[in-house]
Parts: sequence; C-alpha cells; structure tokens
Amino acid sequence: MDERGTGTARRAALDAVEDRAALMCRSEQRVCRILARRIDPAMEPAAYSVLAAARMLGPCRVTDLAATLGMGTPGVSGHVAALQRLGLVERGPADGDDRSHPVVLTDEGTRRIDEARQGRRRSFRRQLEGWDAADVVELVGLLSRFNAAYLAARGPAAEVPDAPDADRAGEGLPGRPTGQ
Repeated sequence: MDERGTGTARRAALDAVEDRAALMCRSEQRVCRILARRIDPAMEPAAYSVLAAARMLGPCRVTDLAATLGMGTPGVSGHVAALQRLGLVERGPADGDDRSHPVVLTDEGTRRIDEARQGRRRSFRRQLEGWDAADVVELVGLLSRFNAAYLAARGPAAEVPDAPDADRAGEGLPGRPTGQ
C-alpha cells in the first residue's frame, strides 16, 4: 500500500476509535444513570460521579472533587448538597480555613457506593467471561494507554482539568474511558 493509502487507512481507523470512544462515553453515562437510580431514585448521574470520586479520594474539598471530575465547583457543590440531603456525605470540620469543610462519606454513603461498584464489577466480569485472560490483560493495557493519551490531549479534551493524581484520574469514575 502506498503512503497515501496508509494515511487514509490510519485516518479511518482513528475515526473509528473516536466513534467507539464516544459510544463508550454514552454507554458509561447510561450506566451512571442506572447506578445513581439504584442508590436513590432521585439521584442525578453526576451526583453518582461525585459520590464515587469522594470514595476514591477520601475526605477532600469540593474543589478537589471538581478538579478530579473536570466539573465546575458550583455544580459539584450542588451535588454535594444533594448527597448530604440523602445522608450519603457530610461536611467535616474545616482545617483552619472556614471555606474548606471537607466532604466525607457517611457509613451509609460508603455502603451504597461500595455495593454499586461491586455490582458493576460483577457485570464487567460477566461481560468479559468468554474472553481469553490474555485479551483481558491486553485490553487493560490498551485502555490505560488510551486514557493517559486522552487526558494528556491538547484538543477538546484539554479543557478538562487534570486530576490531582493523573495516573488514577479515570479509575472508578464514571464518564472516563476506563471503567471498573
């Protein structure tokens, strides 16, 4: 194949990657809606993401949650308030700064997010049960590489702020190309 044909094939393959990544994001949004509704019928999918991030980060400021999720601080604050009303998080004592009361999961919040994540893991295992172990390991490597490249991109995705721990930015968080 000549250089022009190779370039055309590569562009077509890259277009297919973009299509599949967009499909994966839409699927992830649908899964988040389902997981949120299982925790509470009134829960917004983005609030599920905030709850999952709070579980991953531990006690943290709203600004840390916002940076991790690539969301605005006011929006995350609203989701935290909704999660407080549901008894899933509480605001801890400020560390010398009255503006920074950390978000802390309640025992009930921890229980519910852990149950949702365990159900999600069971689902992934069922979906991949017919796969060869080497293929699963290869998928993990490819998704990790893709996620790292995606988060480091300087295109439309570059508008999303880097998470405090870039290696774990997508780990366990809905809306990211990696899943649990």
